Amino acid sequence: MPNELNPNYSIFGGELIAWLDKDLYVFLSGVLKHKNMVTVAMNNVHFKNPAYLGEIIEILACIKQIRRSSVSVYGKAMATDPATGSTRLIIQCEITYVAIDKNGKPLPVFNGIPNP
Repeated sequence: MPNELNPNYSIFGGELIAWLDKDLYVFLSGVLKHKNMVTVAMNNVHFKNPAYLGEIIEILACIKQIRRSSVSVYGKAMATDPATGSTRLIIQCEITYVAIDKNGKPLPVFNGIPNP
């Protein structure tokens, strides 16, 4: 959307990071059946290509590592030009979330998923 674009008419990097953080959280909470998690780290953030007005952005995620109270998720966003169908990677990163209890203290995450 126009309000998410910088003066070069490509999406702001901060918008992409926010989308990844939100979407990876939704993915992870659905897999783990745990809704109380906080972002504690964003690592290996690499902006690969710009995304432009009118392109369709798809965000993909997979669990990288499960620890006692934290989970690292790999995420990436792809941009598709609907006119040509061409797709390219625009950003990739790893985000770590910590499960917390109602007092904000770390809590063991669901342990029934095999560690990738």
